[in-house]
Amino acid sequence: MAYKLLATDLDGTLLNDYREIDRENIQAIHEFREKGGRVVICSGRSPLSTRWIANTIGLKGEPIIAYNGAIILDENGGISEQAVFEHDHLLHFWELCEGEGFYAHFYEGDTLLVPKETKWNKNWIENNIPTLEKTGGKAADLENFRGQCQVKIVDDFYRYMKSNQPDITKIAVFDEEGRLADFSKVIGEKVGGMEVSSSLNFLNLEISPSGVSKASSLLKLSEKYDIPLYQMAAIGDNYNDSLMLKAAGLGIAMGNAPDKVKALADQVTGSNQEAGVAQAIRRYLLE
Repeated sequence: MAYKLLATDLDGTLLNDYREIDRENIQAIHEFREKGGRVVICSGRSPLSTRWIANTIGLKGEPIIAYNGAIILDENGGISEQAVFEHDHLLHFWELCEGEGFYAHFYEGDTLLVPKETKWNKNWIENNIPTLEKTGGKAADLENFRGQCQVKIVDDFYRYMKSNQPDITKIAVFDEEGRLADFSKVIGEKVGGMEVSSSLNFLNLEISPSGVSKASSLLKLSEKYDIPLYQMAAIGDNYNDSLMLKAAGLGIAMGNAPDKVKALADQVTGSNQEAGVAQAIRRYLLE
């Protein structure tokens, strides 16, 4: 086969709009694996979320890229790589959000640190660990995974950071007033040590430690498994997938991707409502 590894995004890619995975996608993934290919989930989701999804569709034994590359899980689900923000940068960032009036929450492992309860975090555990009922998720396993997640309200984030010095691997910023594109530039100018991207066309920002991306983690897997980048394929639907699509030997954009993302890709497949991942595997990878 020309491509030995497929890195796939989840939301808007492998997951359909109902947070389920079409049976056709699962079948195609296993057809590729039966021919010797490896399939790596590469997502902005948390380690527990990505493991839950991987386990449900039978991807045990594969590495996983979580939090947009800040965490890499090994074949057994343990953390093999982790990148965290420097605490001074976090404090400067928090002061900037407070001054500009932006809501942000912070990911410490599988705990979500929030300043207050809002619509952006109220159902985080349920969204982080979706039921996957139609995909084959088992109720007992679902509750086990959800039980390991936590939303923690931090009244004084500045003090919390100072006293606890948590290992933060990802930040998300939300806004409904169309200000995030400009705010992303302000972050770059005023706060160091941060990579800023968007997975929802600037309805939110996803922020990683400097130098961290899905593409940088693919490179690490390339070195670990001795699979050159030109023998890797990647598929995704949004701006936080852009570097990954460009880095891989074959970059595939979903049919529901923005035009700017499609323009960066080598190929475009069907949408996440049309089992676009399966279409791509069968058209480009099973050769």
